[in-house]
Amino acid sequence: MFINEPRGVVEFGNDTGAVIACGARGSPTPKVEWVMAGDGSLAGPVPHIREPLPNGSLYFPPFPAEAYRHDIHSAVYRCEASNSAGRILSREVNVRAGESKVSLS
Repeated sequence: MFINEPRGVVEFGNDTGAVIACGARGSPTPKVEWVMAGDGSLAGPVPHIREPLPNGSLYFPPFPAEAYRHDIHSAVYRCEASNSAGRILSREVNVRAGESKVSLS
């Protein structure tokens, strides 16, 4: 059972980054991973771009605008918790990163 299911939409600027929390409990203790919603493939680490954390969160660190990747920063993810009893998937999480605009007026 999820004890911390992520929101359906997560928007952030490239200068702030984001952490998407996900947690589950069960017996035996479930393993929490992030997968791509479309094909279920593992959303593994991409250095300085996307980093699954040991606590089950998915971390998008701040990045320069030229490092934007559509397949990562505008994608749909799901949190997956699994153990020997089975697996559960969170709702779809639409991630949208954009370039932060600075206004000098």
